[in-house]
Amino acid sequence: MDKHRAPRYPSYVLSKPDSTSELEPVADSAVSRSGGRGALGPITSGAKVLIVVTDDQNQTVLELIRNAMLKAGAASVDSLTWSELGLPTGDFSAADGWRELSDEHVETVIRAGERVEQDALLKFLARNPDYTTIYAGDAGEGHYKMALGARFKANWMYRGYEDLVARYNNYPAPLQRLLEQKLIALFGRAAGVRITDPEGTDLSWEVSEEEATLWERGAWIPWHIIGSTIEGLRFAQVRPSFGGKPEGSLGQFEPHAARHYPTINGVISGTVNHTGFFPRIEVELEGGKITRIEGGGEYGDRFRAIVDRFRDLQYPGYPSPGYHFLNDATIGSNPKTFRSNEGLWSTALPWVGLGPERYRAGVIHFGFGAEHEDPEFVNFGREHAAPVKHMAHVHSYFPDYDIKDRASGSWIKVIEGGWLTLLDDPEVRRLASTLGNPDDLLSYDWVPAMPGINYPGDYRKDYAADPVPWIERDTAGEFGEAVQ
Repeated sequence: MDKHRAPRYPSYVLSKPDSTSELEPVADSAVSRSGGRGALGPITSGAKVLIVVTDDQNQTVLELIRNAMLKAGAASVDSLTWSELGLPTGDFSAADGWRELSDEHVETVIRAGERVEQDALLKFLARNPDYTTIYAGDAGEGHYKMALGARFKANWMYRGYEDLVARYNNYPAPLQRLLEQKLIALFGRAAGVRITDPEGTDLSWEVSEEEATLWERGAWIPWHIIGSTIEGLRFAQVRPSFGGKPEGSLGQFEPHAARHYPTINGVISGTVNHTGFFPRIEVELEGGKITRIEGGGEYGDRFRAIVDRFRDLQYPGYPSPGYHFLNDATIGSNPKTFRSNEGLWSTALPWVGLGPERYRAGVIHFGFGAEHEDPEFVNFGREHAAPVKHMAHVHSYFPDYDIKDRASGSWIKVIEGGWLTLLDDPEVRRLASTLGNPDDLLSYDWVPAMPGINYPGDYRKDYAADPVPWIERDTAGEFGEAVQ
């Protein structure tokens, strides 16, 4: 077994200290972190901080960070729950992966896109305008920044004890940034992409020189690198942080969509999405659009219903009718993220239950749905009661991701069997050696066990038809090596 693919789990998070005083330096460190996803620092002197949390927020963790922020110079640190802002809450389980396409989620996306949280926050801030620094959400920092402006600091990544002590939230920012810079630079060289994995994924597309330039410009989100050309170039055209502007960007997108989507062909398979687990699904694409969805249990049924519901709707800027376009193939880039035990089988989050695992280096998550931020596109969705953001996802944990180099015509192995190959790059290892042990810093703390792929057993028989029982055993530490 390749050492990079052998199952392992972060046992170090399982031991809790006898006293919370042991965690005070950890909280101080979290508040001082100024780089990477969900960075809490630096704290501006006199800042009036608002943290929006889920209803299952660990109050001890929240209080530790609140005190650390006050010590760092904040004038006040307040918190409130999403349910206090009118958003749904409850007790949900990752065993029900179909929830990603629950009726409530689908109708919420149709009504508000990904802005339901931002809209709720904006209404609150209109009544409470004095907050200068806001932490909210577990993803979508770009959407929050566009909606809230400079007041938005970062996503809130500290829901539980595991989040506070996890190595991924303390990963050296210069090393993380170098990894991401090198990865994104490869996109600028691309003439084509092919992604395969042992669960059955085999997807490819072509990249023009102009698309590669735009893709490289629009691909950087910490831990969440935009690995699909079409989404990266769209972000470059739309997001101000990448030099774009929403207004009028749909006209810039349309010719690329017409040229690029026909080159996207293949199949995507898996058993995991952002919300949880489901029987193996197989999603076939031709010309960038879904032509067949097989399996997936209730998730598959709901996915097929979404495709059928909007099959004949012609979105502006898209080359043919339908909502069912490929949107993203996003690459995780933090070596230390893992599948959390806290909240996996019981969480207050109605639509997102898997937290940081999709950000682990070498993991790819695919997303589906016609999407754009141009006001013309958003207004079209409102007028036709249609979604303007992607919804469905499928994750891949052991992919190969290859880029065809435009200059040489040779193929560059970006990810191999789930291993982000840049972790072996000499410059990356050199920097890591100045920060600690490079073998430790540049290794994974978590690799899931999948029978027939990286663990003895039969993938179809032991796992694919119902992955939950196997995953329950895996998360309990039965299969993997303990990482101390």
